[in-house]
Amino acid sequence: MKILMVDKFYFVKGGAERYMFELSKVLEANGHEVIPFAMRHPDSFETPHEAFFARNIEYNHGSVLAKVATAVRAAGKMIYSFDARKQMEKLIEATKPDIAHLHMIDHQLSPSILHALKKYNVPVIQTVHQYKLVCPNYRLYNPRTGKICEKCLDGNLLHPIKEKCHKDSLVASLMVAVESSLHRATRIYEKHIDLFHVPSHFMGRKFKEAGVGDGKVRHMFYTINMQDFTPHFSAGDYLLYFGRLADEKGILTLLAASRKYPDAPLLIVGDGPQRSELEAFVVEHSLENVKFLGLKSGDELESVVKNARVIIVPSEWYDNSPLVIYESFAYGKPVICSLMGGMPELVDHEENGLHFEAGDVDGLAAQMARLWENPDLAVTFGKNARAKAEREFDPDVHYEQMYGWYQELTSASPVLIPN
Repeated sequence: MKILMVDKFYFVKGGAERYMFELSKVLEANGHEVIPFAMRHPDSFETPHEAFFARNIEYNHGSVLAKVATAVRAAGKMIYSFDARKQMEKLIEATKPDIAHLHMIDHQLSPSILHALKKYNVPVIQTVHQYKLVCPNYRLYNPRTGKICEKCLDGNLLHPIKEKCHKDSLVASLMVAVESSLHRATRIYEKHIDLFHVPSHFMGRKFKEAGVGDGKVRHMFYTINMQDFTPHFSAGDYLLYFGRLADEKGILTLLAASRKYPDAPLLIVGDGPQRSELEAFVVEHSLENVKFLGLKSGDELESVVKNARVIIVPSEWYDNSPLVIYESFAYGKPVICSLMGGMPELVDHEENGLHFEAGDVDGLAAQMARLWENPDLAVTFGKNARAKAEREFDPDVHYEQMYGWYQELTSASPVLIPN
C-alpha cells in the first residue's frame, strides 16, 4: 500500500511524532510505501516529498506590526488552511495513495486537508493523541486552576474564553474557542474521518460523552520497537521520575510524598516550566534524598532508567497513554501511577506496578515504601511489565491490527485520482 502519513511536524516534537515515525518504520518493514505530509520547518527530516509540504508561519519574528499581521493570518490558517489543502491535493495527484493516516493536524495544517482527501475519496484514519476534538486546550485540564476541567464536553465552547485556559491568554483562548466551535458545528472531523484510533479506552469514553466519533472509535495501544530496549531485571538504587516538569505532571505531590518517605533516593530527570518551583520546594524542606539531573537522552537516559527500582508517573491530568510507561515496561521496570486518564489501562495494579489516587501524598508515599522495602516484589513486577510490553506493544502485533484496519477501509471504495 501507499500510505500518506500526516502530522504538522516531520521531526520528533513529542510523543505523537515518536509514534508516527515508529509506525512508519513498521509499515516500511512490511513492504509498504510511507509518504509524509507536514508543514515546512527548519528541523524537518529530509524527504523527497518536502516540496509538497504546507507553508510554515513564524509566529515570533519581525516588528510588532509584523507579529500582529502574522497572528491574524495564523488565526485564519488554524481554522482552515487553503495552502495546506492545495498542497495536499498536489501530493495526492503526484503519489496516488491508498489511504491517509493522520496524527496531529490542528492549527498548522487544519482540517482543510480532509476536504482534499475527500475530493479524491482517500480513506482516512486518525490516531488521536490529545483531547483536542473535545477540549479546545487539548488537555481537559485548566492550568490556571490546576484542576481537571470537562466543561467543553457539553459543546458549549464559551468556557475557554471565561476561563482563559489556553496559555493564560484571553486572545489565545478566544482563538481556540472559535476554532473548536466552527469545527464542532460543521462536524468536519466526523464527516471526513473513517476511523479514530485511540490508544486508551478512557479517551474513547470521553469522545462518547461529548458525542464525537459517530461510532468510529477503536482502541489499540501504541507500539514501540522492543529490540531497542534491553530489560534490566534488578532492584535499582533509587526511585525515578523522568519527563516534563510541569504542574499537571503531579511532581509536587511526588516531592511531598518523598518528604513523607525519605528513606528512598528519588531522581528527577527532565526540564520544564515548573523546575524552579520544584527545586525551591526541595531546598525549603531540606529533601536530601531528592536530586535533579536535568535533561538526559540517549545512553545517559537509558542508564538512569535501567538502574532505577521503580518509575513514578504521578500525573494530575488525564494522561492519555504516556510513552514513559511503555518505555519503562520495555526496560523491565515497574511503574507507580496515579489513577488518571489511560494510565490504569497500562499499569495493572499488583501485577506490573501500583496505583494511587492523584494528589494523594500519603497514598503515593505508601506505594513508594512498599516497593522500596520489597525489592524482590519490584523485580517480579518488572518482569511482568516486560512481558506485557512484549505481548501488547510489540510492532508485529500492532502491525497486524493496524493493517487490518487499513484493508477494511480501502476495500470500501476505490480512490478517485485522475491519471
